[in-house]
Amino acid sequence: MTICFSLQAQVDDYQQDIINYLSINGTYEQYSAAYDDMFTVLKKQFETANVPESKWKELKEDKNKSLEEVVRFLSFAYRKHFTQDEIKKMYEVYNSKAAQEMLAKQGTLTRNEDKEVDAFFESDLGKKIVAKRSELSEDIGEISGHWSRDLFAAKMSNLVKSGYIPQR
Repeated sequence: MTICFSLQAQVDDYQQDIINYLSINGTYEQYSAAYDDMFTVLKKQFETANVPESKWKELKEDKNKSLEEVVRFLSFAYRKHFTQDEIKKMYEVYNSKAAQEMLAKQGTLTRNEDKEVDAFFESDLGKKIVAKRSELSEDIGEISGHWSRDLFAAKMSNLVKSGYIPQR
């Protein structure tokens, strides 16, 4: 089953629930870092082109829009694998203090926080998340690849059209 890459102007409640979940589970931070890293690569490729800082700033102006776009795309992958009720439960769990600490500390939880996270992953939904991890990762990888390639190409094209030449 292929994921639909067309974006609708209006977001339904199910998709909004997924977007809400992705806004607290570290997805925005992950793609924000990827967006910034892409500019590191671009700057290296245009190192000798003397691109002024004002141009780099201009190119980065659409960051929030780009992040919102990739999250909307990613919502289709989650929709494919999880029901709306499951997404709502995932949001509740990830919105908990223990899960937020897990994300912030990247694994160094207190004993009680660790028990809370373990209890979730031992639940039916937690087991489903683990079981779907590979399929979901594949879908996310496909979406991420399209997003990053399109973003990179658009930024590089903008630079070239503005008269800047990349290194050879």
